[in-house]
Formats: sequence, C-alpha cells, structure tokens
Amino acid sequence: MMATTKNGKQPAHRPSRRQHIIDAAVRVFGRNGFAETSIQDIADEAEVVPTAVYYHFDGKEELLELAMRRVFDQLNAVVEAARPESEPGDAEGLLRVIDAVWDWVEKNPDEARLYQVQIASANGNVKVLRDEFEQRHIQRGYDYLPEGNTRGPRAAKARHAAQALAVRTLISTTMLVTALRAEGGPLSQLPPQAVLEAVRSLALRIVAADRKPTTAQR
Repeated sequence: MMATTKNGKQPAHRPSRRQHIIDAAVRVFGRNGFAETSIQDIADEAEVVPTAVYYHFDGKEELLELAMRRVFDQLNAVVEAARPESEPGDAEGLLRVIDAVWDWVEKNPDEARLYQVQIASANGNVKVLRDEFEQRHIQRGYDYLPEGNTRGPRAAKARHAAQALAVRTLISTTMLVTALRAEGGPLSQLPPQAVLEAVRSLALRIVAADRKPTTAQR
C-alpha cells in the first residue's frame, strides 16, 4: 500500500514521485496552458504536497520542459519505428507514419493536447526543443519529395519554396488536425476513420503535387 502524509498527500522523497509529477504536469499544462498553471495545481493533480514538487524540480518551467521533452521523444520514437531513416521515403512509408502518429494521438490524448497547446507559444528551452524537433521532421519530410531537376537559380528557388511549403503542410496536417477533432471542434462530429482517410489522401496529394512542374520549371 502506498504511504501518505497526514493530509493524505504522497510523500516527497519517493523516486517514483518524479515521473508521477511529470504525468500530472502533462495533464495540467495541456488543460490550462503554462501561464494559468501553478505548482499548487500540479501538486493537486499529482496528489502530493507542493514541497514534493519542489523536492524534485526547480519550478514549473523545468516541469514544462520535461513534459514537452517527453512528447517530442515519444513522437520521434513513433515516427522512427514507422519509417526508419535508413528506409526510403516512399508513399507507403508516409502512410505508415501518418497511421502511427494518429494511433499515438488516440492512445496519448494528454500528451497530444499538450503538444497542441504549447507548440505555437514555446519559448526558452522549450522553444529550443521544438525547433530541434521541427527541423528533424522537416528534414525527414523532404525524403517523400522527388529530387527533380531545375534550370537556373530562379527555378531552383521556386522549387525549394514549394518543397518547404509541402513539407510543413505534411507535418501540420498530420498533427494539428487532431485539434480540429477535439470536443466542439469542426471535425468532432465526423467518424475518426473518415478523418484519417482524408488526412492520408491529402498527404499523398501534397507529395504528388510536388512532382508536377511549376511554371518556372517548364
């Protein structure tokens, strides 16, 4: 049986409390955002006293960083398992990645919500983590696009811009569509499988569209 203090809270010193508190931070930051969350909120969610939080962490900035690091590490692992970097970035691999990320969102709603809440407003160490995460997956995203040949610097710049937009759209479509499926969202009433099929179809169309020559390339 788990030991408690006189007020029913969990003791501060147990090593297992560290992950338990991070779990709570993921949920609270995802619900309230960073600015509206206090150490007391996280302590209450974790059913510990606030001193237990401070025993393991410097404050809520460190907790947010660790919570977001968990999200990024999990997503990195999911994507790598679905399509290892050693494998070619073909259509089949792209669909495996989309399905794997979708499955992760379904199984980890708290982490997915935290990603949606924090990804646009990240700063400090969290921004560094976000930028590293985005750059990694942007680079992987280029694997799905054909190399192609362009004539002249103008055509090369146009193609680079088109590919950069295509890659970022792929990433945004795969992840941020989950926000549209949240309760009350514009896609919340649609069957999940129908939304997934739409995401898969759109991703393939984005990749296929990049194969078509632009005016500058003709």
